[in-house]
Amino acid sequence: MKTKKLFIALPVFVTALGLIGCGGGDNSGSGGGGHSYKDFDTYELPEAPDGSGTITVWVGKESVEFYQTAANEWVAAMKASNSKFNFAVTVEDHDSGGIAGSMELDNTTCADIVTAAHDNIGKLAQEKLVKPFNMKSLYTQVEEDNPATFFEVSHSVVDNVRAIYGSPYIAQSLFLMYDKRYVTAEQAKTFEGLKEAAAARSTSKLEVKAVTVTGQDGFNFSFPLLAQNNETHATTMKIYKDGDKKDCWAQGEDSVANLQWARRYFAEPNGLTWPSSSGWEIDLQNGGVVSIIGGAWKYKAFASAIGATNVGVSMIPTYTLTEADVAGTTQTAGTVMRGGTFADCKCLLINAASEPSKYVAEQSLVKFLSTKAIQNRSLIACDNLPAYAGASDYIESIKDELGEQKYSLALAQNKMAAYGIAQPFINGTLNSYFYSKGAPTLYTMVVENTDGKYGTTKAAREILYRMQHIWEKGKDPETAVPSSLPKDI
Repeated sequence: MKTKKLFIALPVFVTALGLIGCGGGDNSGSGGGGHSYKDFDTYELPEAPDGSGTITVWVGKESVEFYQTAANEWVAAMKASNSKFNFAVTVEDHDSGGIAGSMELDNTTCADIVTAAHDNIGKLAQEKLVKPFNMKSLYTQVEEDNPATFFEVSHSVVDNVRAIYGSPYIAQSLFLMYDKRYVTAEQAKTFEGLKEAAAARSTSKLEVKAVTVTGQDGFNFSFPLLAQNNETHATTMKIYKDGDKKDCWAQGEDSVANLQWARRYFAEPNGLTWPSSSGWEIDLQNGGVVSIIGGAWKYKAFASAIGATNVGVSMIPTYTLTEADVAGTTQTAGTVMRGGTFADCKCLLINAASEPSKYVAEQSLVKFLSTKAIQNRSLIACDNLPAYAGASDYIESIKDELGEQKYSLALAQNKMAAYGIAQPFINGTLNSYFYSKGAPTLYTMVVENTDGKYGTTKAAREILYRMQHIWEKGKDPETAVPSSLPKDI
């Protein structure tokens, strides 16, 4: 089916801002050439505009009931303030991971307001499948409530105009889920401890692995790539800094050492493994692995696989670099690293195919559903981690109300945010280059030491150079990898 791309005719009276570091300069929104762009104008718009109709909203299945209740509260409040406000809201479930595909296939069949991970914003904005926000109070809320990283990735640049397209309302990060029957809380703090627990479970008939991931893609297996010094949070890794396609760096000495650690840990009898053809859930049930690194959206499946009372939750563990890990680098053996994560947010976006008459009311609804108060209630009602800055204080304040399991789940993700970066894909090009042009496969080739060809420091350096080249150019180098590495692209 041909994609239907409808875009509302909006006033775009823009004010020049001059040169800005994360500027776009072309329709890709991120050429890294230092071009100028302009900000989309915002206006003082009514929270309860005149009009009628039904606004549809897509959220995750687990959140439908709560957000329907919240939307009904918004409708009641708007009607109380304006007798000419006659909008209704219907909340439905839709897998947020599939939103971008649904929108690209035919956005006229999608809800008026949809939930999508922030890294889809650039792609959907450039294809003009979602509308920018022009309500000043909504723009202000997004700016003032959120961490700077979330505020920035809520934007995209289209036709040299920079605008906010999404309002963060759920945060997410990778963390560790482990089987408490076999792994102690102390062992779960380190990858060495997980290996110890797995070794204790192993028999002559079954070699138990310490940890697996839910996928070998660039997101679910990102923890060694994004690892940081546990004490200082230092990392040389740069991925599209300030949205600049040319500002990447994957070849740091720490990145080489982290990759060599992952290769060693994968090769060890009780170390890292990939999910079998049966799936990681079956691997858990069969006792072949004692923990996984994944996101909160995998929590219920994990609990179902081993039993909810057996679930332990913690941050992604630390690991200590050995002499073998730092071989051929300037890194120091004994350095403690912590696995990193993409600390992301899910956002509410407005479908460009939605009727123009709903536009102001939709922005008012988005603003309401993404307020701190609603995010806090969503944590209690459906385990959604708040996205706003300072949410950890609220999490701590309601520890007893949440209960140990919910509290641990929220705290692990919130703590991991300090060791993470938001996916910096302000447009679809960057998203595609990072994920879809072969770089994740190259990384796993070194981890696996495929065909015995990638077991050296030289091989690790060459792969990291090729990955950076793909991130910046969208393809493998056409010429031989330089003999002297590291080298800028």
